[in-house]
Amino acid sequence: MSQAENTLLILDDDAAVAQTIGFIAKGLDFSVHHFEDPEPFFEALLMLQPSHVALDLIMPRMDGIEVLRRLAQTGCNASLILTSGMGQKVLESAQATAFERGLNIVGVLPKPFRPQALRELLTQHQTKQRPAVPFATAPTVALLATAIEQKKLSIVLQPKMDIHSQRIVCAEVLSRWNDPELGSIPPDTFIPLAESHGLMQALTACVLDQALQWFVGSPLFAYGSFAINLSTSCLVDVHLADRIEAACLNLDVAPQKLILEVTESTAMDRTADCFDTLTRLRLKGFRLSVDDFGTGYSSLAQLARMPLSEIKIDKSFVMKLQSSADALKIVDATIRMAKGMGLTSVAEGVENAEVLNTLKSLGCSLAQGYFISRPLPAAQFDTWLKEYRAAFKINAES
Repeated sequence: MSQAENTLLILDDDAAVAQTIGFIAKGLDFSVHHFEDPEPFFEALLMLQPSHVALDLIMPRMDGIEVLRRLAQTGCNASLILTSGMGQKVLESAQATAFERGLNIVGVLPKPFRPQALRELLTQHQTKQRPAVPFATAPTVALLATAIEQKKLSIVLQPKMDIHSQRIVCAEVLSRWNDPELGSIPPDTFIPLAESHGLMQALTACVLDQALQWFVGSPLFAYGSFAINLSTSCLVDVHLADRIEAACLNLDVAPQKLILEVTESTAMDRTADCFDTLTRLRLKGFRLSVDDFGTGYSSLAQLARMPLSEIKIDKSFVMKLQSSADALKIVDATIRMAKGMGLTSVAEGVENAEVLNTLKSLGCSLAQGYFISRPLPAAQFDTWLKEYRAAFKINAES
């Protein structure tokens, strides 16, 4: 059954609060269904396939965390709004739980909440939801392997901007797959497929080859750099550093032009092969970046031992800079730590001018996000870059 547009299910034992939520939602042309008991709620969930769910965390028969677990088990793709009178920290913890379970949570509302805050959450879901590949047409391993071998995957590029000079100094290279029959297949579908079936090394080589071919012809080649992502399954390959070096030298791309991004958990992997590969890459002149910093479990001692060049602050903190005092403290501390260690700090998920200005005041080095540019195909990126430099009167050498 397809998802019902503008349908809201409310699970809240407080009738007054539910009535308020329902009144606001109906004003936005939503069909509203209120439940105080979880079991009828889950029956309606399966039958109605709602576009939205508003969930109170404190329920007498089943608490909100248990409800989130069951929602994940049912494969719920509705836009979730969490409410509670327990305070912001509890809501943020529940929000993190929902994200970990793959649920599509669009925001949290501490009780009492402003009507406008709820309206904004109810109307922003279309920009937050990810397109899902239906199970019946999910890509197979064989199809992915063929796409990699025949170079059917493409790349898009998202710029990193120097916050203080406004120069575009780097572009992160991201992989995309558009199959003639299945259509656009999101990375969070095909990357795990590649990881679990031993295809990540071939996929990474394909991305690097396309990235190098683009970079040597791009205006960014003269003064900037580019970045690609490496997974743990790539780093255990003891010959990886030599292959990346050979690929770059073949096109006269200096090693310092390439930034290799690894997730925090990957960077802190203490297996000998991973650590050896990271160290060899750094010795060859490549720069190393820790991606999604703040979401893993690294210690400062581990971080200090890594031959890093850059720390990327996870977007989950950056996007809450204006609404969460804790997020602000975490971002500030990370920027200070990076500066103290001589590392470049990069903020991911910058989506408005207010966040960018806050990052500038905190002393963050670089920014990346939709406020600057969404990921663009190679030719479109180069055109955008030229227009950007012209608009800000930035020449290639400055």
